[in-house]
Amino acid sequence: MFNNFNLTNQEILTIIDNYKNLINRYATVDGKLDEDLEQEIKLLIFKVLSKNRKIEKN
Repeated sequence: MFNNFNLTNQEILTIIDNYKNLINRYATVDGKLDEDLEQEIKLLIFKVLSKNRKIEKN
């Protein structure tokens, strides 16, 4: 789905925002939203989608 790992930070944040409901569903423990788990999921998504990004030299 996201084979293009050359995404900008803004594009990654848009993807995370679009999947907010799904992230919250999986970050819910015993009927309560675990904010630490939510943050961990978002951080992992960000790392995976930005890991192969080419660094441009100025």
